[in-house]
Amino acid sequence: MSTEIDKKLEQYLFDLEKSISDFPPSLKAKVISEINQHIHEAREKFPDKSVAQILDDLGPATKVANHYRLDSGFKTFKPNKHPFWKYFTIIFLGSILIFSISIGILVWRFTPVIKIDEENQRFMLFGGLVDINGKSGKVKFFDQYKFVENKYTNEFEGTYTMQDTQDEILINFNAGKMDLINSPDRNIKWLCKLEQAPTQDIVSLKNDSIKLKLDDFGNGSCVIEVPMNAKVQLDGLEGEVTIKEPEYDIFVDMENGAINFIHAPNVEYQYSLRLQNGPKARFPDNSNNPNAYEIQLELENGNLNYQ
Repeated sequence: MSTEIDKKLEQYLFDLEKSISDFPPSLKAKVISEINQHIHEAREKFPDKSVAQILDDLGPATKVANHYRLDSGFKTFKPNKHPFWKYFTIIFLGSILIFSISIGILVWRFTPVIKIDEENQRFMLFGGLVDINGKSGKVKFFDQYKFVENKYTNEFEGTYTMQDTQDEILINFNAGKMDLINSPDRNIKWLCKLEQAPTQDIVSLKNDSIKLKLDDFGNGSCVIEVPMNAKVQLDGLEGEVTIKEPEYDIFVDMENGAINFIHAPNVEYQYSLRLQNGPKARFPDNSNNPNAYEIQLELENGNLNYQ
């Protein structure tokens, strides 16, 4: 109990001394001595009172200090605010300032902030950071690209049996969604929905290849079945290409969009990947098997995904 009493008394005297820290040493010592003596006399005179009660009767240390300060010609003492509020105010005002500067930079850098092109069904925000293209089905949010099924009704469907001398499949497209899956036989099959009605010259045959010239007929989406051990070359401006468990060589070259690669179990691959801007998933190490399928994916802006 005595230890607790001593701590309360020491704290009171410490607060008092702090409130008169600018007093001359002799005056400071006199004040501390007087208050200390007053407390001891009160304890002897009122033994039933606790130290806390005596200190309450005396009043807060700052109040007592200000009484001496006024008598001695000093300005009254005002305790500093708790540092929490000081730091809170600095952080709060700093955050508002940073937010305001950031908004200002965005407005300056990406003016106009909002751009709507009704003719092409396109909505852009912050200079293209958010880009929704209803015509191609593109949805871009910062560096993430996604393409949805379009609403075109010009269907283009076909099947072709590749000859022994033919192993190359060339596909050119503007913008849209391309899904490549495995064919169970030597047939290449396609089911597309295009912006413009296709004509006979959409398919071109050579001794060693077949070419689908989808780029001549606007945007669209396709599901294409690819025969085993073929060599596919897919060139496009922007889109979402999904390659599901390929058992063939493939080369994709695209400016903007997303490429999703789905690995086939127990199939070996050798990868060549190039992405200039955007996130790239971690692909497995290349196989040492010389017969492994070659996967070459090149993209200027967008994201390379692996499953």
